[in-house]
Amino acid sequence: MVRKAYVDKNICIGCNVCTETCSQVFTVKESPEHKMDFKSFPDDSVDQEPIADKVDEAISMCPVQCISWKEKKD
Repeated sequence: MVRKAYVDKNICIGCNVCTETCSQVFTVKESPEHKMDFKSFPDDSVDQEPIADKVDEAISMCPVQCISWKEKKD
């Protein structure tokens, strides 16, 4: 199992703190599923373990605490 960043888009406010902290993983863009509000999207194709400290920083800096680690199958 591999850890990947997960964003709860029901909580995300699209503030860009995660993208400013860890742009290798996070992108904020409009989400059609959420009435065109801006939401954070993590890039699952990026190997996040080598930059886990930056992901952890984004998790801790998120003002609404919508980012967490989830276990993903390889």
